Amino acid sequence: KIMKFDEILFTHLGEFGKYQSIQFFLLCIPTMFTAMHSLSWTFTAPDIKHRCRLPDEPVNSSYWMNPIVSKDIPLKEECKDFINLNDCSYETCHYRSSNSCSNGYIYDTSHVTYSAIHRWDIVCDKTIWRAFIQSAYYIGQMVGSIKKMYFMALCLQIFAGSSSAFANNLIIFGLLRFLLGVSHPGLFMIAIIMMMELIGPSKRRLPATISGTSFSIGEILLGVFAYFFRDYRHLQLIIGVPPLIFLSYYWLVGESIRWLVTKKRYNEADKLLKRGVKINKSQIPEDWWLTLDTDTDDGTTIIDNKTKDYGYLDLFKTPKLCKRSLISFFCWPVVSMIFYGVSMKPDFLGGDPYMTFIIGGFMEIPALLLVFFTVNKIGRKPLLAGGYLVSAGCMIISQLLSHYQTHWIINLILYAIVKASITCVYTTIYTFTPELFPTVIRNSAMGLCSTFSRTGAILASYVSFWLVTQYGNIFMVIPFAILSSIAGLLVLLCLPETVGTPLLETIEELENGEKRTKLLTTEE
Repeated sequence: KIMKFDEILFTHLGEFGKYQSIQFFLLCIPTMFTAMHSLSWTFTAPDIKHRCRLPDEPVNSSYWMNPIVSKDIPLKEECKDFINLNDCSYETCHYRSSNSCSNGYIYDTSHVTYSAIHRWDIVCDKTIWRAFIQSAYYIGQMVGSIKKMYFMALCLQIFAGSSSAFANNLIIFGLLRFLLGVSHPGLFMIAIIMMMELIGPSKRRLPATISGTSFSIGEILLGVFAYFFRDYRHLQLIIGVPPLIFLSYYWLVGESIRWLVTKKRYNEADKLLKRGVKINKSQIPEDWWLTLDTDTDDGTTIIDNKTKDYGYLDLFKTPKLCKRSLISFFCWPVVSMIFYGVSMKPDFLGGDPYMTFIIGGFMEIPALLLVFFTVNKIGRKPLLAGGYLVSAGCMIISQLLSHYQTHWIINLILYAIVKASITCVYTTIYTFTPELFPTVIRNSAMGLCSTFSRTGAILASYVSFWLVTQYGNIFMVIPFAILSSIAGLLVLLCLPETVGTPLLETIEELENGEKRTKLLTTEE
C-alpha cells in the first residue's frame, strides 16, 4: 500500500508519545537561555543615578554628597560640571558649555554594584549607546541540515554569551550581542519546527505553547539571577556558561526525520524512527520507505507543481491580498515593539524593576494557556484584537493615574495585564496570519511579517533605552497605546475570522470570494 510520510510516521510512532516528550524537553531548555540573552541588557545596563566626579575625587567615592558639595554640583544636574571652582564665587559658578563631565562620573552602587553603565560610562551624551547595543541583538535576528543549523546556533550562543563577560570594549560587546541575536532564530524557530514535525495534526498547537512557556520561564529566571547577581559580569557568566552542557545535544537530539526523507536519506531516517518507536513501545515495518508516496513526499506538493513561483511583490498585486498584507505588516512590528519594549523597561509604570520583571514573566504563562485552550473555540480575532485593545487601555489608564499618588500595587497590576494581553497577541498572531494567506504565497508573507517584527523590536530598543531615559515614560506609553489601539481596530474591523475554515490554496480563491465552508470537525 502506497502511503504518505505522515501516515507512516504517526501510524507507527504515534501522534505524541514518550519519544516526542523527551525531544520536546531537550529542545525547550535552550529556549530559556535564549530568553535570558534576549533581555539581559535590561539588567546589564540599567538606569543608574550618577553625578560628575569632582577634581581629585577618588573614583570609588560614594554617590551621596554632603549638603555643602551638593550646592556646588546639584544632583539634578547629572551631566554638567562647573568651570574651575577656584575662579568663581559661590553663587555665580557657571556650567561648562559641554554636557560632558570633564573628570568622569561617580555612580550610585546601592542597587547595582557594577554594570555596563559603570564600565563604559554609558550616560549623558552616550546614553543612545544603550539602544545601539540592544538593537544589535535584534538586527542579528534578521541574519540568520536543520540539526546542523540548530547546533551551530547553539555553539554561537555559548561563545558570544560567555565572552560578553570579558569584553573590554563597548564595540566588542555590541558585536557579541549581535552574534547572540544571530543565534536566536536558529534556537527558537528551528526548535519549534523540529517539534512540529514529530507530532500529529491534533497536537500542532503544543510546540508554540511549550516553547513560549519555556521563553517565559527564561525571563523569570533572568529576573531572579539579576536580583542576586548585581555585577553584570557575573550575570553574563551565569547565563552564558551553563549552555555548554547542550553540546551533548549533538548525540541526544535527532536530525529532522522529515528533512532526511526529503533528501532520500532513508537509512538515517530509519535509524531515528526505530529509536523513536522503541521508546514509544511500538513497531515500524522494515523497508517502510518502499511504500512511500514519493510524488508528494520528495519536498514538493501537488500545488507547487501546478502553479508558478510567487514572490514578495505578489502580496500587493490584488486588492484583498494587499489589504491583508499591509495590515499584517503593521500589526507584527507593533506587537513586537510593545512586548519587548515593556520587557526591557519593566519599571516604566514605577515599582521595583526586578519584581516587576519576574511577575511579568509569570503572567505570560496563563496568557499562553488561555490562547491554547480558547483559540479554536472563541476564534482568533477576539484574542488578537482584545489583546491589543486591553494593553492600550491599561497604558492609557497608567498615564492618567501618573498625575496622582497611586499605590505601586496598582501600577504592578496594570503592568501584569499589559504583559499578559500582549503575550496573547504574540501567540495568536502566529496562528492567525498563516491562515490569512493562500498556500502559494504563505511563506513569503510570513517571511516579511517576521522581518517587520524585528524592526519593531529594534525600535523598542531606542524607545526603552533612549527616549524614556531622555524625555520620560510618556514617550513610551502614549505611542505604544496609540499603535496598539490602531492595530486592534484594524484586526477587528478589516480582517476575517479564520477559525474552523479551510486554508486557501490560491490567490484566485481569495479574490473571487469563493465560499469557505466551516470544517465539519474541530481540533481537540
